[in-house]
Amino acid sequence: MNKQLNDVPLFTVLLLSTEYGENMIGGLGRHVTDLVEAGTNFHLIYIVVTLSTTDQETYSFENGIHIYRLLPWQKNPSNFLEYIKNINFRFSQFVLQELQYSFDLIHVHDWLTGIAGCALSNHTVMPLITTIHSTEKERKLGDFNLLIEEITSYENELINKSDQIIVCSEYMKKLLKSKYDVSSEKIEMISNGLIPEKYPLTDNSTPLLSTPYLLAMGRLVTEKGFQLLLEAFSLIYKEFPEFNVVIAGAGPAEMSLKQQVSVLELEGRVFFPGYLHERERNVYLKFCDMLIIPSLYEPFGIVALEAMIYSKPIVSFDVGGLADVLAPNRGIIVKSTNAEKLAEQLRYYLNNPDKANEIAVKGHQTITSQYQWNTLILEIINVYKKTVSSYRNSEK
Repeated sequence: MNKQLNDVPLFTVLLLSTEYGENMIGGLGRHVTDLVEAGTNFHLIYIVVTLSTTDQETYSFENGIHIYRLLPWQKNPSNFLEYIKNINFRFSQFVLQELQYSFDLIHVHDWLTGIAGCALSNHTVMPLITTIHSTEKERKLGDFNLLIEEITSYENELINKSDQIIVCSEYMKKLLKSKYDVSSEKIEMISNGLIPEKYPLTDNSTPLLSTPYLLAMGRLVTEKGFQLLLEAFSLIYKEFPEFNVVIAGAGPAEMSLKQQVSVLELEGRVFFPGYLHERERNVYLKFCDMLIIPSLYEPFGIVALEAMIYSKPIVSFDVGGLADVLAPNRGIIVKSTNAEKLAEQLRYYLNNPDKANEIAVKGHQTITSQYQWNTLILEIINVYKKTVSSYRNSEK
């Protein structure tokens, strides 16, 4: 608890997110959940409007947090974009017609709830803060179609409507300035972080795999680059017969990755445990020999922080926000985004574990100095204060 602040709530924040708590698909959900927990400890009141994981809408008051879990307005939408529009319509309708609490500002995360954020800001005349975790055009690695074009138009509308934008890496800040014409004054770079207590270093857990293994985690999609990890491992696996690979996560690329394992004759050397809940994730991290992040696009890469807290060597390509997180000498960065170069680095550090561990120690030290929510939340609070103050002054 922050002893420097009194017990009077600073602000009441309406936070909209498709992911929260038990409904956590990726880094966005981890970020939002930890942000709200940290902010509550510093006398912020959060009203979280998020998706229900059941067929019922519910309200709960958990550790000082108001949580409304809602359903999309219509069942069985015709496509993904209609599904997102239905979510945003229901979120907006609920806040305007049913919510019994007032709030001082609106905080949304990515375009997924940005449609509702813009509508609610217009109707309530409340300031809008947006955290942009990634952008669709870049996430799709330059692919372009009508869906990406429409999503990009929603992103641009959200950027223009937002009173303040938060990004989690210098990479994203530069991207928004150069490609989305956002002024420096409108962007605050506040890093992602962790709550260390959620990653116990000493417990009675035992390995879930009986052999040494390299770990990779994330949603199973093309941009996460797991196909390159499999190709790289196929180039070195005979040199390291004791090592296996674990690729944890779920997603549309799962079948193609398993087929690739068969084509590369890696059966029995690569394991897919599926989506990992918190305890399983911690166990896999605690006992792995190395974390591999083969992403082709990664605006931050919170999984790197999770490995750092367990003092694990991290190998990644030189992409996006990962370059910020892993430099200088806090991780092993592969300059060329291809399987051969990744295999070279894996081979070198598996043969030189002492050098890998030296890098891992530096990474662990960074967690305590830069990436903890109990300090990062103060930067979020400053953005809230500045935005609300500007809004209130404009009303006078």
